[in-house]
Amino acid sequence: MKKSLLLILLLSFEVIIAQTQNKVNNYPLKASDLVLFSFGMDNPLYIGTISDSGELDFKFPKDLNLISDEIKANFLSDAAFTLFSKCDNSYDILSEEENSKAVNTGYISLSTKENPYSGLLFMVTDEKLVPWLETYGDINAVQGSYFELIYIESDFDYQGECTSTVTYVENDPVETIYSYNLQLKAGFNFIEYKIESIKEHKVPSMYEEGVFDNIMKPSNIKVTSSQTAPPYTKWVGKYF
Repeated sequence: MKKSLLLILLLSFEVIIAQTQNKVNNYPLKASDLVLFSFGMDNPLYIGTISDSGELDFKFPKDLNLISDEIKANFLSDAAFTLFSKCDNSYDILSEEENSKAVNTGYISLSTKENPYSGLLFMVTDEKLVPWLETYGDINAVQGSYFELIYIESDFDYQGECTSTVTYVENDPVETIYSYNLQLKAGFNFIEYKIESIKEHKVPSMYEEGVFDNIMKPSNIKVTSSQTAPPYTKWVGKYF
């Protein structure tokens, strides 16, 4: 009985490890550095490594002391712009005292000495979201989550909602409700954008003038944060 119980506990522990491991499946490259180019191509920021088999090992720097104050001033923005740029009232959401400096770090890039820009990583829960992200929302959205990595200079909490309105066709505005529940710590944070519902809208065709396409757009997005990548994150690589 004790041996059976021990075996069950060991198997459960292995399952937990497998669920929480950050890994790029079918990774085709050799071991590489994980790099951010948030402060320009001349100022790469190293945040960890990826192994030959695709395991990710994050080692985020505790601060940005390696980046000069002048460069940081050029690239850091107000938290209001970094977090709420899609909101109709983005600049009214935070007071001046709440508006810490922050930056959306962009894609996590893969880098080696031979090829400083050999690929990049998408963070999603459904691989169908990757082409949607690549086309900046110009194809059908699907329900699921995509993730961004941001850096913020100080702790930041925010709970609230905002509306994003884009009008392609008169009398048919595309409205998206963003519901925020953020608890950010100074440093690097993962932001999850969970598309909870989608709605069909008419938008101008990208290929024919005067023609409109029916496209599914997000109508409700829940926004949350964490200091580590959620265990259900799928890491999808693009290689060059």
